[in-house]
Amino acid sequence: MLAILFITEFARGAFFLSFLPLYTVKYLGLSITAAGFAVSAHYFTETASKTAAGWHFDRTGRPVLLIGLITSLASLLAMKLWPLPAILVVASALFGLGMSPVWLGVMSEVAPVQMPDRVNRIGLVFAAWLTGAGTGLVAVNFILHRGFELAFSLIIILWLVSVALTLFILPSRCRCKKQTSQGITHSLARLAANPAVTRILIPGMFLQTFSAGLLLPVLPLFVQSQLGLSYGQYGLLLLAGGGTAVLGLLPMGMVVGRLTLNCLLAAGFGLSALCLALFTTSHGPQSAFPLAVLLGLSYAVILPTWNTLLARVIPPERQATGWGVFATIEGLGAAIGPALGSLVARYAGITAPIMLATVVLLLVALFYSFYPVEKLFAK
Repeated sequence: MLAILFITEFARGAFFLSFLPLYTVKYLGLSITAAGFAVSAHYFTETASKTAAGWHFDRTGRPVLLIGLITSLASLLAMKLWPLPAILVVASALFGLGMSPVWLGVMSEVAPVQMPDRVNRIGLVFAAWLTGAGTGLVAVNFILHRGFELAFSLIIILWLVSVALTLFILPSRCRCKKQTSQGITHSLARLAANPAVTRILIPGMFLQTFSAGLLLPVLPLFVQSQLGLSYGQYGLLLLAGGGTAVLGLLPMGMVVGRLTLNCLLAAGFGLSALCLALFTTSHGPQSAFPLAVLLGLSYAVILPTWNTLLARVIPPERQATGWGVFATIEGLGAAIGPALGSLVARYAGITAPIMLATVVLLLVALFYSFYPVEKLFAK
């Protein structure tokens, strides 16, 4: 399960976070808006189908995962064979539909809520997820100088490997629990009735992925035009930030519980806002690399805190469904952000989405600095 998560996130991170914006603008000669809407379509359909995907995975297991991966493979082939704007958007949407059950299935199988050592297992899941997405995002930049066609073909081959793992290696488990739409409705009602969910988790989940989504279509172009970084240097920049995030997860996970939730959330979001603000004033790798390290550190602060909060409200009897609900909320931000970011960049300049993301993160940091998070979760 962890290998499948790593490979799929590697391929997706390479494709949507680095390859597609450059491929669309520099190879196909299309506008950045086409890339932005394709990325948004991907995250929108993944978001919209998360809860249903989790519910079906709770019932049937491997078949749902296999069908999803084959759907995503077909979408990659369609984009390679027919690279038209409409095809890019529609196929990216299908890619998101196919990707929706992967993370939910891995989390519910590897780190079930009732398991005593689930904190360590969750660390493995997030390490596989972050390492996969981060290394894919980085590695493709070292291949792009050899050509876009080669990079695209390697991404497709990796996806074939994930399909093979699912088909021939992953054991099929029969899910005997019967779930109905009424059960899903009851779970949603339980979550909606929890003030910790509506006042703390939902705003934070949406806004952090929204702010990240604003950056997706413009960041590769920004580092080339303003920072003057090559493909390889951009890969190293991403490696510095992502590597810091992964390495910081374990020590920061130990800190959670010793410091207040308000302190951790405010520090993480505040440091993210500061780093992005300083990025807009940078003009070279000398200042960009330290900022990338600090940005990765801020993510290492935020992620274990969110993980702790989410685990407190996930229904044990419907884990994939519960994770799907929260992933849907997070995905809304990731779906809306790239489209808006590309439009803002087109009409206000390439640094404007970064400045907008900075303001959003700063407001989130201020909110969690003063809102009584601890009291609400103590109820």
